[in-house]
Amino acid sequence: MKISIFLRLSFGLGIAIFIFASALRASLDDILAPLPMAEVASVSTQKVQSVKPMRSVSTVQARTEAAAPAEKTYSEDAILASEVQEAITKELAAHLRIAGDLSLVALRDLPDLSGYSHPFVVQLNNAPANLSRGNILLRFQVENAKGVLGEWTVPFRAHLLSEVWYPRTHLRRGELASPSDFESRPVDLLGEPNAVPASLESLLRHEYARDIVPGKPLKWSDLVERSLVRKGDVVEVSAVSGLLAITMRAVARQDGSDGDLILLQNLDSSKQFSARVIGENRVEVIF
Repeated sequence: MKISIFLRLSFGLGIAIFIFASALRASLDDILAPLPMAEVASVSTQKVQSVKPMRSVSTVQARTEAAAPAEKTYSEDAILASEVQEAITKELAAHLRIAGDLSLVALRDLPDLSGYSHPFVVQLNNAPANLSRGNILLRFQVENAKGVLGEWTVPFRAHLLSEVWYPRTHLRRGELASPSDFESRPVDLLGEPNAVPASLESLLRHEYARDIVPGKPLKWSDLVERSLVRKGDVVEVSAVSGLLAITMRAVARQDGSDGDLILLQNLDSSKQFSARVIGENRVEVIF
């Protein structure tokens, strides 16, 4: 009896194991089986459709060039804004008799006169008495063969470039001014209005009024007219009375440049008198 029950249980257990193994194998086969061809094709088609076609470089370049605004062309005799500005600058320089290189920067657009042709003239209807570092307001009109084309008021910023003297070394008060003491550099005179222009004439008959250090432009306040007579020097005095002229010697009590009236002292009588400087250690008294 026990053997029969045991055989029945063993037989039933074996059938259950077989059924479980078959089901497990079927599940693994389904998992490992390849995807159906129809699904793969569908996914592939969707990916291809989602990719946007690339435009060629030539197409992009052509569209970019088409979008760029065309450059404005002018006729050969058209009046350009740059020519109007140049004419305004020349007129102002002539009006003020400026020595140096004047340039103007328009702070507002100049009138567009490209529809009119040469020749043309610019007339300043108002101009400052002198230039300053700030902005200037100019009113001008332009005229050609057709007549006056219009009148405008435009603000400008002016620059006046000129070569000025820069000291090379330390210069001492009382020394005679010499071009060899300097080098020339361009400077905007509107920013350095007292700078001395780099010309020989600006240094002639001048001496240094104070000690001067290099690195800054020479200023007119750094110079004084050269003293032809110095205090303590013995000078020649010409005394003129009508056709009569006598010469004597005296001691200068003051420094004096050409044309200065200085005080002197007679060597014999110690009497003091005034005379006008007329040359190197020479003065003149007129009775």
